[in-house]
Amino acid sequence: MNSAKDPSRVERIKEASAYLRGTLEEGLRAEVTGAISEDDAQLVKFHGMYLQDDRDLRGERAKKKMEKAFAFMIRVRFPGGICTPVQWHTLAGIARDYGNGTVRLTTRQSVQLHGVIKSNLKSALAAIDGALLATIAACGDVNRNVMCNPNPFQSRAHAAALKTARAISEHLTPRTPAYREIWLDGERIAGGEPDVVEPIYGKTYLPRKFKIAVAVPPSNDVDVYAHDLSFIAIADKRGDVAGFNVMVGGGMGMTHGEPDTYPRTGDLLGFCRVERLRQHLGKRLAPPLRGQVVELRGARGVRGVEELRERRELERLAQHFRGPRDMRDRQRQVEVHIAVHMREPT
Repeated sequence: MNSAKDPSRVERIKEASAYLRGTLEEGLRAEVTGAISEDDAQLVKFHGMYLQDDRDLRGERAKKKMEKAFAFMIRVRFPGGICTPVQWHTLAGIARDYGNGTVRLTTRQSVQLHGVIKSNLKSALAAIDGALLATIAACGDVNRNVMCNPNPFQSRAHAAALKTARAISEHLTPRTPAYREIWLDGERIAGGEPDVVEPIYGKTYLPRKFKIAVAVPPSNDVDVYAHDLSFIAIADKRGDVAGFNVMVGGGMGMTHGEPDTYPRTGDLLGFCRVERLRQHLGKRLAPPLRGQVVELRGARGVRGVEELRERRELERLAQHFRGPRDMRDRQRQVEVHIAVHMREPT
């Protein structure tokens, strides 16, 4: 593991990128290649894209001394998992006009469009923006798409959970104007950047990706144990959300080639009232939800000594919360979520 004095190559790329700009604009204009530079290929992830190539054509193109058949995957995020019919039809049209015609759903309530060549990227992103959607922070070392049950009409608790998920997503979305400048022809502010562009992330953003989910008992449809940070809604006798049980430190990933890294289920810290969570979201980032949680996620990589460090970190974090509330809900029946949800006329 690299020390703070020896940042990784990716960390150096992020720090020198001028808040995720890099040389992306220049790379998009380079018609001699269908790819972008290696450094920009790291940065474009933060904008919601991955540079890929058609593996089936590698051998044939190599024999002909041709460049790989490069194309991009675009990931569109949906905080809370809701996509309107108009948005869905728009994405299908984008896939047909600019991609390979496929629209793929992910396990974390996002949509992926594949086969978008470099010259079509800006047109595709403009169409996505026109549907009131975005790809920023769908990939990269930032908070990813915030998951939640997508049916706010099931109960008042479900509506409150969706509102919370969207508020968290908005709070943790990168503030850099690079996304609009590069993909939507936004104008850069004259006189350079303000001193603080990313009050939460800073110039290097996060060490790794970060995932958050919001759930409503008794259903664990978003898998709260597999996320870095999970909020479990606790309803009062009237059915309104009084607060959230908070879980931290989960994740099913591991670093390839590093056998000491391993999946880990989240730990229950305690209960946080709605008012306190709102106070946190009104600030840059609350202490219990800031670097301490990121540090815990990074600490879960090595067994032995690091497991002891995890326990101590959990004990320290738990001091910010009250004891967890009972998450059992025997009164409300579990309803089917995988269906068309019809909104009652108002």
